[in-house]
Amino acid sequence: MTGSSNSLLLETLDDLGEDDLKRFKHKLKRMQLEKGYQAIPWGRLEKGDPVDVTDLLISHYGERYGVEVAVQVLREIKCIQHPTAVGDRCSDPAPCQAGGKVQNAGSNDEHFVNQHRAQLIQRVMAVDGILDSLYGPVLDLEQIQSIRAERSSVEKMRKLYELVPKWDNDCKDRLYQALKEKHRPLVEELEGI
Repeated sequence: MTGSSNSLLLETLDDLGEDDLKRFKHKLKRMQLEKGYQAIPWGRLEKGDPVDVTDLLISHYGERYGVEVAVQVLREIKCIQHPTAVGDRCSDPAPCQAGGKVQNAGSNDEHFVNQHRAQLIQRVMAVDGILDSLYGPVLDLEQIQSIRAERSSVEKMRKLYELVPKWDNDCKDRLYQALKEKHRPLVEELEGI
């Protein structure tokens, strides 16, 4: 296997428990595929471990469509915390609606992530951890790779903030939750707690 999307797909399937992997394979067997694609033979899929299943997805469907198929299956078996298909996650708000709402911090109606943009760009250091939390419901593989290619945490946060204007409040809420998990003292300071 080559390519980081293969690695992320493998990592995702590896994170599934034994029961979820079994459900994944059974759902994959029954998937409606785009015209021109054939189902993976059950004999090869049934006993496959995460490495085998990843290889089968990529070899049968190619990297991009293989990831899309995997995401569709993960959504259908209710494992939506795992990665999503390549594309702009938050142009379609559905993936972001799985999480609960958070209250916008501050006295006005501006969302916390908009209101404290400059401070967050300058002061957030654990950017990779935040990207990991956003991977799937908010960010796709290409977006994460692009952000991680930046040299410093400030540049990574700036790159992340280039995407924020396209996001709805559900996606911003997920960023807020990730910030709160990774940088609670900073978030509390900015909220005035």
